[in-house]
Amino acid sequence: MRKSLRVASVAQAVFLLLAWPLAAQIKTGELSTSLNGTVSTGYTADFGNQTSSDHSWTVGGVANVSGYFYNPNFLSYNAGFYLNQSRANSDYQSISEASGINLSSSIFGGSSFPGSVSYSKSYNSDGNYAVPGLADYVTHGDSSTFGINWSENLPHMPSASAAFQLGNSNYSVYGTNDQGTNSFHSLNLHSAYNVAGFNMGGYYSTGGGHSLIPAVLSGGDDTETQNQNSGEGFNVAHQLPMNGSISAGVNRSTWNTNYEGYTSTGSIDILNAFASVRPFNKFSVTGSANYSDNLSGQLFQSILQSGAAISGLNTNESSDSLDLLGTVGYSPMANMQTTAYVERRTQLFLGESYGETSYGGSATYSRKLLNGNFNANMNASGNLADANGQDTLGFSTNENYNSKVLGCEVTASFGYSQNVETLLVTYMNSLFHYSGNVRRRWGKLNVNAGAGASRTGLTNDPGSVSSTQSYNTSVGYGSMFTANGGYSKSNGQALLTGAGLVSVPVPSPALPSNLITLYGGDGYSFSLSSSPARGLTLSTSFARANSNTSSSGVASTNQSEEFNSLVLYQFRKLNFTSGFSRLEQGFSASGSPPQVVSSYYMGVSRWFNFF
Repeated sequence: MRKSLRVASVAQAVFLLLAWPLAAQIKTGELSTSLNGTVSTGYTADFGNQTSSDHSWTVGGVANVSGYFYNPNFLSYNAGFYLNQSRANSDYQSISEASGINLSSSIFGGSSFPGSVSYSKSYNSDGNYAVPGLADYVTHGDSSTFGINWSENLPHMPSASAAFQLGNSNYSVYGTNDQGTNSFHSLNLHSAYNVAGFNMGGYYSTGGGHSLIPAVLSGGDDTETQNQNSGEGFNVAHQLPMNGSISAGVNRSTWNTNYEGYTSTGSIDILNAFASVRPFNKFSVTGSANYSDNLSGQLFQSILQSGAAISGLNTNESSDSLDLLGTVGYSPMANMQTTAYVERRTQLFLGESYGETSYGGSATYSRKLLNGNFNANMNASGNLADANGQDTLGFSTNENYNSKVLGCEVTASFGYSQNVETLLVTYMNSLFHYSGNVRRRWGKLNVNAGAGASRTGLTNDPGSVSSTQSYNTSVGYGSMFTANGGYSKSNGQALLTGAGLVSVPVPSPALPSNLITLYGGDGYSFSLSSSPARGLTLSTSFARANSNTSSSGVASTNQSEEFNSLVLYQFRKLNFTSGFSRLEQGFSASGSPPQVVSSYYMGVSRWFNFF
């Protein structure tokens, strides 16, 4: 009885607040502050097949505070707060009742020493675990981030900047009992200076992170990874006669990572130089040189930077690479640019020496065509390998076109390449992509349709192929209705990271097969929204995805289905809201049935400009 009286008292107080017409401004001395937001109250019901039902009268809202002291360029600040916000009662994309805070402040914005600080914290909010080309898995949990930036820009003095960030998250995946965590930190320092026409710059960076990837995603037990990395470098550039320039740089990076007890440490030193001249308006010559003392380490870092778990990759074996490139450019006409080049690459990798000489040319062309714009790029090359003397040919092309045809706005693009070099001279890849979109208006009626696809893989390894397809369409008639629909299909190889699956950055067998996750699936979605009367908004959406993953020999069939609907009626500063959200998500590898989570809300909110 007492609980019911307390709920009734809170509800009565909130309704009185909703009816109170607040409007004011506050400026005290040099301090200027404004506050606006929305206060809401209503009935919420949450229920599911793996959780007990919950029915309550909730109070929530959103508040935004902003202002400055003395002058916006001296000190300014912004603060945003949200309480019990979800897809059912607001535009916050969360199945659960999410709450949080976002803070930011800047100081000395108009001076030579500007700085800023930011902080955010969220509770019980939704997140995503990415799958290439498909709808993401839905997660929920808590997260926080903190950042601080400062810089110095004094005239005739070296500039300096510093940035520090850290953050963490704890989450669980709907459809499993597994928990995941992520944490990171980073520090970046930069400086630049000009002396006697030489532009010089230097940097230092350090950072690291820790991830615990849920077992249902990693294919077995929970996967724990830790990494620490740093880098420093220096570069210098100067102008040359004949409209030219020259630049050079040296960079060093180090890492220390641990994957389930497997530890790897190493460093990479990279030297690079570049020079170019343009003696005539239509003619140019460029040359570049790049050297790395640890090619295996570069492969390792490309994986590490993606956030993937790593084991079994040997980075201590001696390896290096040298790349020399010379290019001549000529523009025979205003809308055409041609180039010819020669490249020499030598590498020591996995105990073997490799060398290759490449030569070829390219042309870029653009012009007006059929009331539209067309541009194309074509590249042809020959590759002569030292090991066997075999000469292979490479080819790539990209075309783009946009125009208005029979009243339709048309855009299209296409690209294809075959035998194009990857990071290693021992591997060649092939890929193609295309996309197109057509849009047509008839008064208030608007119709749009599009499609796209891509495919990439190693030329001599059919098992390395990854591909995506996507199709979308929409129809709208003024504010009466807008309908959208889409379908996507994707499959290939990926690396497992704390934030999701990412495309494989280096080829196998350079990448051990135990690191690769195979994935494939398709999904579709549609949505419908309408504003049939002033102040009234109706919307609904549905999305479904089915996928299969195989990691560390453990296969899983996965499904995700989500439905959302919202009815909103605005009368002056009052909003009457009714919404429903339902998520069904499951993984066969978890050994549990798919989890169903539903939420319903019906309530009222009022917007305020407090001061």
